[in-house]
Amino acid sequence: MSSPVRFRLLLLLSFLLSLPFAVLSSCPNNCAGHGTCGVGGVCSCFAGFGYSADCSLRTCPKGPAWADKAYQADAAHSLTECSGAGICDRSVGICECFEGYTGAACRRSACPNDCSGNGVCMTIRDAGLYLGSDYSTAPGSTGGDGLGPKYTNWDFESIGVCNCDMGFFGPDCSRRMCPKADDPVTINQNSRKVGFVLHGSGSYLDGVLKIGYLGHTAEFSLGTQWTASYCKQQWEKLDNVKSVSCAVAEGNPHTSLLEGQNVTMNVTFNNFPTIPSENNFFSHSGNPPLTAFTCDTSGTTSNTAASSGAVTSCLVKDLVYSDVTEYEFCARRGTCDFTSGLCYCFTGYTGMDCTSKSYSVSASNAEPALAATATGNDFIGNALEIQTEKPASQDFNFLSCKADGTEVFSINGQGRIMMGELVITQTGATISQGGINVDNGGMTIKENGMFVTNSLGSVNTAQFTASNTAMTKAVMALYSSTTASKTSFKFIEAGESSATTVFNVRGDGRTSVGGGLDVSGGATVTTGGLGITDGGATIGFGTVHHGGVPAEYALNVVDGAEIKNSRSNATVLKLSTGLDNHNGTVLSVETNTKATGNYFGYQDLIKTVLNNDADESAPPQVIFRVHSQPKTEVMTGGFLVRAGGATVSAGGLVVGSGGVTIGAGGLALVGDVTFGSGVYMTGTAQMSGINADMTGATLSGGFTSSGLTSFTAAVDAQSQTLTLDGATIEGGVTHIGLETFSGGITLAGTSSVTGGITFDGVTSITAALNTATSTATGLATFSGGVAVAGTSSVTGGITFDGVTSITAALNTATSTTTGLATFSGGVAVAGTSSVTGGITFDGV
Repeated sequence: MSSPVRFRLLLLLSFLLSLPFAVLSSCPNNCAGHGTCGVGGVCSCFAGFGYSADCSLRTCPKGPAWADKAYQADAAHSLTECSGAGICDRSVGICECFEGYTGAACRRSACPNDCSGNGVCMTIRDAGLYLGSDYSTAPGSTGGDGLGPKYTNWDFESIGVCNCDMGFFGPDCSRRMCPKADDPVTINQNSRKVGFVLHGSGSYLDGVLKIGYLGHTAEFSLGTQWTASYCKQQWEKLDNVKSVSCAVAEGNPHTSLLEGQNVTMNVTFNNFPTIPSENNFFSHSGNPPLTAFTCDTSGTTSNTAASSGAVTSCLVKDLVYSDVTEYEFCARRGTCDFTSGLCYCFTGYTGMDCTSKSYSVSASNAEPALAATATGNDFIGNALEIQTEKPASQDFNFLSCKADGTEVFSINGQGRIMMGELVITQTGATISQGGINVDNGGMTIKENGMFVTNSLGSVNTAQFTASNTAMTKAVMALYSSTTASKTSFKFIEAGESSATTVFNVRGDGRTSVGGGLDVSGGATVTTGGLGITDGGATIGFGTVHHGGVPAEYALNVVDGAEIKNSRSNATVLKLSTGLDNHNGTVLSVETNTKATGNYFGYQDLIKTVLNNDADESAPPQVIFRVHSQPKTEVMTGGFLVRAGGATVSAGGLVVGSGGVTIGAGGLALVGDVTFGSGVYMTGTAQMSGINADMTGATLSGGFTSSGLTSFTAAVDAQSQTLTLDGATIEGGVTHIGLETFSGGITLAGTSSVTGGITFDGVTSITAALNTATSTATGLATFSGGVAVAGTSSVTGGITFDGVTSITAALNTATSTTTGLATFSGGVAVAGTSSVTGGITFDGV
């Protein structure tokens, strides 16, 4: 370096050194941006950044030192960064607490295991304030305000403690409480009893009283009358109380508010819950101390008419506290696994709380070997409970009962019950699902019957199945031992309800079908008849057995049938065949009784009656009957045959009144016939060997008689032919009107016409009036004579062969006799007779 340059540098240095010092000073690191630079280059750091001169390092929160030297007698724990329980991270100003400490200043001890997730961590100050007893229970103390004592020592916010959830306990709340109960071995013990006396200086009490009991609070309204039931209700709302008994007394009778200065409530704690509602702060072993009960009277008042707000006090006192029932884990009959909260019972005990005996041997012949008793009228739990950890299965039993080694009752792991016999004596049996299976022994229900309901429309409500192919008994048998009237009960009743039945079987066997009866295989009613009140009866294809022999008809009624009809326009009975080629009998009326032969002692096969119920001021009237005399009788109204004629083969036809009218086809009678009021026939009447009462009979279609025939009255024949073979006519034969006898009139055998034969009108007889076949002893007698009157014509002549007597005139006054009248037996002509064509006598 040259001299001039060196000189100039020295001059500059001298200048700088001559300047004032203040002009050259500055703050270090410009206070790191966390402070201001002051006089002398000293940084004034912002809050939290004053740990270094350049404000680059941060400070941490301070708290009472966990451990330091005392600064005076009984005084220590000065405020220290991180409370002396952690290292401050200067770069961020956060304490890094040592293990077991927590908080911004590490001032609180951490709760163990963070209370295991089964509670909350709180300071000892909060624990005392919110969980502690709020006042002294000593006599004379007033009620509290619901808050506990206030803790203000140096560690009031330093010490942390777990407040466990109910059912958990331990410093870290990791322990589970097991079920608690009274020791079943200890007996004759007392129940804990506590008294509460509420006092006010005014005339009445009002507001709400709160009584705390081991972490739970019961509230009582002073505006409601306190009764034993109200006291019981409010106490039993608490989760840590199961049942209590109360006794309540007031100073004066109650109106709207609790009156008087004193109210007493004595509470007996009978039972506590099996699953305890307790934790690490609140628990007891059956005898909770007085400190477990606190009164909060901050919401109560004791008023007078002139003033209000008078102090109210609440006194808690012991009433029964010695030899009380236990409330211990597993009832002291087992050990508690506090990790799971389960009891492991000692031998001989079982149940969730080990209060039940699991095995017992009795040497007494009267005492039970095992007994389970649930005391208390309000018991709602299980008197006996059996549990398994294994899921439901049929390979194990919940219960097995054996008598002398033989199992008589069991319940398997699926709930199936096996028993020797089931007898239900009361209230019946209800099976909600799965049905009931009885493998053997049957089922007997003594009282109240059996009720089966079915809400499914696709299955049978009741089904009876006989699986034995050799079944000889009834699939369902119904018996009644009633001694009352057989008509007073029913074996079977079916319908929508008892008021609307459609089918029933009465005690006497009578079956009523409301909607008609369809029988596809035939029907046999052996006794009692078959009554169908509505719907009719339909009998389809089938075979009816009569006396064990198949019959050719569809319906066989052995002991009678009655068919009633309540509709005025309906047919009572209709018999029809739907076959075009039917060749059987539509209706057959039969009886095994033989004909009686007389009127008395007969039975009706068919009878028709009008006014049968005699409800129209007139007796019943029989119209028609067929009976076993045998005889068919038309009692009134006559007998009308409009076509086809009528044939009576035997037994006769009796018409009581009204006559018989046959429209066409004639009448053929083989047996006797009596016509009481006349017969009118437009066809031919044929009779063979009968006795006939022809009173008032009119035959317009001709008349033929063969055999010995007797007529007790005249025959009025308005026809063309009259043939009498061996006939006796007492009333004569009269022809009126235009009549033609193309075959003549023949009286053969012992024919007798007592009334004569009279032809009145135009009568033509083209053949002979012949009596040639009369027997020697038979006398053809015409007591009225033979009169041919009017324009009558006898073409073939009149022949009398035998002893003939004509007591009246043979009158042909106006007639023409074309042929020859021959009287071989003589002719007696009396009166004024005129014979125009001549008379020939052959003989005497």
